[in-house]
Amino acid sequence: MKMLKKLLAVVLTGAMALTLLTACGSKAVRDKDIADALNDIVKSSVAAGKHENYTFKPGTDEQAMAKAIAALPEKDWNITAGGGNNKFSGPVMKILGLDEGSTNKTSRFVWCGAVIADEIGATGQAYHAMNEFLGKDAANAGKLPNKKPGDIRYIGTALGTLTIHGKQTTVRFIVVTAEAVDKK
Repeated sequence: MKMLKKLLAVVLTGAMALTLLTACGSKAVRDKDIADALNDIVKSSVAAGKHENYTFKPGTDEQAMAKAIAALPEKDWNITAGGGNNKFSGPVMKILGLDEGSTNKTSRFVWCGAVIADEIGATGQAYHAMNEFLGKDAANAGKLPNKKPGDIRYIGTALGTLTIHGKQTTVRFIVVTAEAVDKK
């Protein structure tokens, strides 16, 4: 079993390296490419016994949310980490449907974040998204105490820019949602 895990890690690392080297640039990456890369990451994690088995699929609502967030002025995109969940600004909460009285607040789990998009391809972006925010609790997980995310995760992305270390950097805003289902 240890050998299988090591082999799986080597194969995944090799596949990620090839994808990074053959990327056509961040603008060529589509939602489906990110979803496929995330599915590969989830499959390798399931094989290693680390994560639940779920599937990412492109979603039009999620893409619209990502585009709306990317269109915000940078000052309105402000988030701060807190207790494993992200704390989003008012405008982002409204776009994600997580503000008071919105539907996503108690019916869908919602994840959102941004990853650097320049020259790292779909696999690199998916890897960073999984490590930075998709592998953690949803932003509204505390509002859904007796629920768990469904097996289908819908993803939408949009390119934008953020100032990182004093430099304007191309980022990919990613929004993921999943139906809230009863825990079994």
